Amino acid sequence: MDLNVVFFVVIVVGAGLLAFALTLFLINLYRQDRKGPGGAAAGKKKGEMPNDEHKGAEGVVRAVRRFAAAEGYAAIAPVQVQGTRDAADLDVVLVGWFGVLGVKCLGYGGDVYGSADEPQWTQVLPQGRRSFENPMTRAGKSARALRDALFAARLKNVPVETAVVFTNPSAALNLPRSTGHYTEKTFLAWLKSGHFLEDKKVEVEPVAAALRQQG
Repeated sequence: MDLNVVFFVVIVVGAGLLAFALTLFLINLYRQDRKGPGGAAAGKKKGEMPNDEHKGAEGVVRAVRRFAAAEGYAAIAPVQVQGTRDAADLDVVLVGWFGVLGVKCLGYGGDVYGSADEPQWTQVLPQGRRSFENPMTRAGKSARALRDALFAARLKNVPVETAVVFTNPSAALNLPRSTGHYTEKTFLAWLKSGHFLEDKKVEVEPVAAALRQQG
């Protein structure tokens, strides 16, 4: 056989083997890139957490507005207040004869872990975990900021309370009952319990006007 023919055949076969090996390498690289932790295919990249903090807040806000309209109260949504030291970022504030209720909704899904004395709570989902400020501590800061705003408006001795409502029905709340948090269901039951019908001689309009200026 002519040496040139042999040389040509060797080159063609070598090039084919090299192309085959390169194809296998690229396929394997693509498969590895599509796999998440432990080798399982992942729909989201590790660390890509959903932006679900405000999920479901609309239902709570609507319920508070309906309650306010039925009782002659005022509902303000949202409300952001900067006090002397603390700030409030609330989804809705209810003002009535009873005083002021500030409501912060959290739509976190997955597993939520925490306790009253922990500075940070944890949300765990298949794609990762994240920490967030203890919402009960945050609620306390919001209450102080509301009191500061009312005091600045020369409205003293107005009772102020805050509530944290987890609005995602699929969330697993691994939290002690003593923490003081609510689900949407338990919050709505509390809203209708009569607690907010107590007459503590609060003048609704001046208080609501002061908070609207802040919102």
